[in-house]
Amino acid sequence: MKADRWEKTIARNELKEGVPAAAKIGKRTVLLIQAEGRIYALGGKCSHYGAPLEEGLLLDHVLTCPWHTARFDVRTGKMKSPPALDDLDSYETKVEGKFVYVRKIKAEVPSVPRGKDGRIFLILGAGAGGLNAALSLRKAGFTGKILMATAEADLPYDRPDLSKGFLAGDTAREDLILKPEPFYQELGIEVLREYRAAAIDKDKKEVEFSNGRRLAYDRLLLATGGKPRVPDIKGAGLPGFFILRSLADAEAIAAELVPPRTVAVIGASFIGLEVASSLRSRNLEVHVIAPERVLMARVFGEEIGGFIKGLHEQKGVVFHLGKTVAEISGNQRVNELVLSDGSRISAQVVIAGIGVVPATGYLQKTGLLVNGAVPVNARFQSKDPDIFAVGDIALVPDHLSGESRRVEHWVEAQRQGQHAGLTMAGSTEDYRETPFFWTNQHGVSVKYTGFASSFDTVVYRGDLEAKDVLAGYYREGVLRAAATIGRAKELIVVSEIIKAGGNIPASRFKDPGVDLFDWIKLRPGHD
Repeated sequence: MKADRWEKTIARNELKEGVPAAAKIGKRTVLLIQAEGRIYALGGKCSHYGAPLEEGLLLDHVLTCPWHTARFDVRTGKMKSPPALDDLDSYETKVEGKFVYVRKIKAEVPSVPRGKDGRIFLILGAGAGGLNAALSLRKAGFTGKILMATAEADLPYDRPDLSKGFLAGDTAREDLILKPEPFYQELGIEVLREYRAAAIDKDKKEVEFSNGRRLAYDRLLLATGGKPRVPDIKGAGLPGFFILRSLADAEAIAAELVPPRTVAVIGASFIGLEVASSLRSRNLEVHVIAPERVLMARVFGEEIGGFIKGLHEQKGVVFHLGKTVAEISGNQRVNELVLSDGSRISAQVVIAGIGVVPATGYLQKTGLLVNGAVPVNARFQSKDPDIFAVGDIALVPDHLSGESRRVEHWVEAQRQGQHAGLTMAGSTEDYRETPFFWTNQHGVSVKYTGFASSFDTVVYRGDLEAKDVLAGYYREGVLRAAATIGRAKELIVVSEIIKAGGNIPASRFKDPGVDLFDWIKLRPGHD
């Protein structure tokens, strides 16, 4: 589609106020939206994973993607919230006769904002938090030097897809890389690879790295994420034993996945279950060993946990629940696992997925740590006002409950990084996001929003077995979180209500006759 050509889309009378409508122009999908009497047009596929945006929710000129809740301003196509990194195409619109016509607006080329700023902002970590902080700094107009140091050898990549598409063999290595090197050069973001932080000198404002380099900073962002827990099991050092955190880990595992090998997964974490799902899709025999008796009960409750277990079993995954691994044995490599009840599993590959701990070893002498993590305020500042922290290592105040939360999920780290970048650039706005995460197992996507460190009541709308359900998690009568399979738009509504400090009584939440979309009008602060 040429930028200067007007293209006919749909009839004007097909547009309804606040309801996105998709139109095809050749192979391109354009989204048309009428809001407050004006017609806007933008790219119809989410710039994250290509979700159809006509299925999203429009609220106050912001369109939320139905898959992973990226947000876009429909007036400009600008990305407002990750996991998307890019804006959407934007179009001019006009009405001639009965039809709406669109013409593509030339996209802006990203570049370093003009101006002089001699400060150096150093970011430790090039994952979800670090990358989004760097991008946010440039979008906020910061013109100083941005250094992003990562312990890994790769440019920032799509970490969530390691346990999903990459191990399933559906995603190529090059497709994991989020942006090519020229992108960072255009924005003046220097990515320093194989730079592992070793120590911080707060007085000198310097970071020492394990490669012997020292870098000075004016402001510092800690976004080093987590490191996998390694089980204390005899034989865990044998060839064939793996943990999964990095792209290098995933490549090492993939190199061993030669049928008819059997894989044992230690732990029923999100990573562990996603790995099990991916490897079954490759027709490998997969066993999962975990101490709990109901999967994901602490997060999703027993009913959804039982459903997830059944989903895996239908695909051939074998569970050994209520058990642990006592020993991994083999001569030259992994060959067998001995379980806590004395039973044995023959396996040639073992993958541990038992969670992560904050990667904060380099902070031991800084005085910034409390119980292994970095407490921050609502603008991600630590007790040192020039040092910020986000992601797996940060203890963030929840704006509703007042509890400190540490959420180990990609989208939350992205949004924290985005906000921290704004703060470092001068914003004084507090962070008020509601956490969101998703997991995809055997083709079924389970999405979750909110923060419920505990809950005493779970209520449901819809039919779990039909994969059309919304669950609400309550504590003391207050809706704290929700999860869904198949009801993405309702989940977005609930997320907005929770974020604004609103509530839906449990009796109304589970009533199929109640339209949750009406509740969005009642959220605090809504005009």
